[in-house]
Amino acid sequence: MGAKPPAESIHWLNMMQYGEPGVGKTHLLGTAQDHKLTAPLCILDIDGGIATLRNRKDIDVVQVRSVKQLVDAYKMLFNSIPSDGKKFPYGTIGIDTLSELQSLDLSEVMKLFARTNDKIDPDIPDMRGYGKSGSHMREIVRAFRDLPCNTIFNCHSSTDRDNNMRLLTFPKLTGKLKVEIPGFLDIVGYYRVENNGDDGVMRVMQFQKTETTIAKDRTSAFDPVEVNPTIPGLWDKLQDTNETEKK
Repeated sequence: MGAKPPAESIHWLNMMQYGEPGVGKTHLLGTAQDHKLTAPLCILDIDGGIATLRNRKDIDVVQVRSVKQLVDAYKMLFNSIPSDGKKFPYGTIGIDTLSELQSLDLSEVMKLFARTNDKIDPDIPDMRGYGKSGSHMREIVRAFRDLPCNTIFNCHSSTDRDNNMRLLTFPKLTGKLKVEIPGFLDIVGYYRVENNGDDGVMRVMQFQKTETTIAKDRTSAFDPVEVNPTIPGLWDKLQDTNETEKK
C-alpha cells in the first residue's frame, strides 16, 4: 500500500504490450514492482504463464480461470477506490493476457448458447458468439482502463498477409477487436527480440505505427523504438513529458 501523487499531477500508463509467447511480456510487466510509483503490482493471471515471476514474492498474483473471476476481481478493485481520489491499493494492474481472456470468454458464451439451443456446437464459435464476446471484451478493457492506476494489458501477437503478401503484425484478437481494443488505449507497443550481433539479443518495444505493424503513442513520451524497456523507465518518461506540457 503506497500513497499516490494527486491525480491531476500524473498521467497514467494505460497501455497494451503485445508480442510472441516467450518474448518476455510477463517479465517486463513484473518490473512495475521496482518503482515506488508503479508499485504495488497486481497481476490477473489468465494465461497461466506467471512462472517467470515465481521468485517475485512481492507481487500479488490473482489466478483467473473464468470471466466471472475477472469480474469479481474488478469489483473488488473498483470498491477499493477511495473517496479522496489520492490513494489506491495498487500502482499497477496487469492483465495477462487479453488473448487468453477472449478465448475463455468466447468458450463460455458458446456453451451458454448451446444450453438453450441443441443445434449449436459449443466448440464451433459462430458470428453471434463472436459479437457477444466482442462486447464483453470492449466493456472489460474500458472498465480496467478507467481505474485510478496504471493498467497494462498483455496480449499475444498474430501475423497475416495482405493482398500484396506483406506480413502484417497485430494483437492476437479476433475480427475487428485487433484494431478496436488498441484504439481504447493511449499506448500500444509491439514487443520483440532482435539480434544484437556479438552482444546477443536485445528486447525492443515499437511504439510507432507502420503499414504492417499496429503500434502508437498518443502521449509522444517514447522513442519510436525503446531498447530494453522497463515499466519504471516508461513511467518516468511519461511523467517527464507530462511536466513539460504543463510549463
